[in-house]
Amino acid sequence: MPYWGFRIDVNCQDSPDYYVKELNERRVLRQGWGYDEGQNLRNLDQNTPPREQQANVRMFNAVKKGDYVLIPRIPEWEFVTIACATEDWDKGYVFGIDEDRGDYGHQFPAEKITHFHRQNQHVHGNVRSTLRCRSRFWDMSYYAESLEELVERLPKELTTDQDWEDRFKGPVSAVMKSLNERIEAGVHKALLKQFEGSEWEYALAIGLKALFPHYGVERTGGAGEQKHGTDILITMPGPLPNVQYGIAMQVKDWRDTAFNVSDAVDQVKKADEGWKELRPGLRIIDKIVVVTGAAIPDDEQRERDGVTILVPRDLKELLRRMAVATAAARDE
Repeated sequence: MPYWGFRIDVNCQDSPDYYVKELNERRVLRQGWGYDEGQNLRNLDQNTPPREQQANVRMFNAVKKGDYVLIPRIPEWEFVTIACATEDWDKGYVFGIDEDRGDYGHQFPAEKITHFHRQNQHVHGNVRSTLRCRSRFWDMSYYAESLEELVERLPKELTTDQDWEDRFKGPVSAVMKSLNERIEAGVHKALLKQFEGSEWEYALAIGLKALFPHYGVERTGGAGEQKHGTDILITMPGPLPNVQYGIAMQVKDWRDTAFNVSDAVDQVKKADEGWKELRPGLRIIDKIVVVTGAAIPDDEQRERDGVTILVPRDLKELLRRMAVATAAARDE
């Protein structure tokens, strides 16, 4: 679909309001350099028009029914209106000088579609660039894809503006969110193929060491697990001598088999008393159940009896952070 830029005469302070009224009420776009009956475009030599009429003759011949026309500076200075030609302009054009203004005789048939703020988050940089063109009329069809997105959006989405910081952070955040989601899904899928059962305890321990290089991370599953219910123990120094804080993790690789989260919770709850006996200076500050493969709903209760449950969404985020930390460590 062709798109055209149409610059109005803003020499008069109230010109924007005038153009808005003409477009909304009479469904016409007014153009200047139409202050004399001899300037009627139908009566001009289309091949050699006067210099001041060349832009008007181009729009007269170029714009067809259904084409979009972007008009900067209306309805307000920092806004741009998008209109649609309701007829071919060489057919629907009417010449009629505005009696009060003594100009603006060129009238082109169009109706308003929407309008947007130049600094709106949905306005691409290429659109802002072409809007700086100083010509009275120019072809914007090269940016049709970006402009089509604006036409399809709701008006309320297009009227807010953003400062420079928001304009930078907005697209960066959107790209990073999409990238993170792909990394999370990819890493989780790859590790499910690589590890199964108790192998996940070793895998998660490696990832946690990369993520928390200054904390102690050890796999503690095995024979002693019956006493403390912990597959992975994360430890960190406390503020007092001979005191450590610990996070106890119980890992379950449930997939196609039946599972009971409550059983896993009961297991890891042993950590409080179990580690108090085994390591008197260790205080468990959090207990976590990690389920690697089961399709536990994301709206599953996140906490039971003081135990944190990592649902798939949480696990995928943790795996992404581990992957990034591991890659960063290799690059150092």
